[in-house]
Amino acid sequence: MNLLLDTHVIIWALTNDPQLTDKAKALIMDPENTVAVSTVSLWEIAVKNQKAPRLCPYHEKEILDYCVKAGYLVMEMKAKHVLEIRGLRTKPGVVPTNHDPFDRMLIAQAKSEKYILLSHDRNFAYYGEDCIQPI
Repeated sequence: MNLLLDTHVIIWALTNDPQLTDKAKALIMDPENTVAVSTVSLWEIAVKNQKAPRLCPYHEKEILDYCVKAGYLVMEMKAKHVLEIRGLRTKPGVVPTNHDPFDRMLIAQAKSEKYILLSHDRNFAYYGEDCIQPI
């Protein structure tokens, strides 16, 4: 299985945060799975760290180094991912409350590249995309 980690899942996995579920740990640690992180997540970390370092004390370069050391693939943002955003489906009769551009790009990347996006974000439940795996 090809897995793309949501930004908070990356941080939880690298810091061994107890919020990371056993299900997520098992998926990430399974040697049969390919685990990827997106440059979009690195960008999100950089923006949040610069805006509120106390709330996001992580540095994108350190996170990237840890991800590479952990053997995660790095997925670059491409034009086809941007174009995929308009095609994201929501569940019938549901208007998403989450218009976070980082989240939407991660969903678009996962969908476009045939990856499963691992996330604990409840807002993703509004999307009707098979590429989202709640954990």
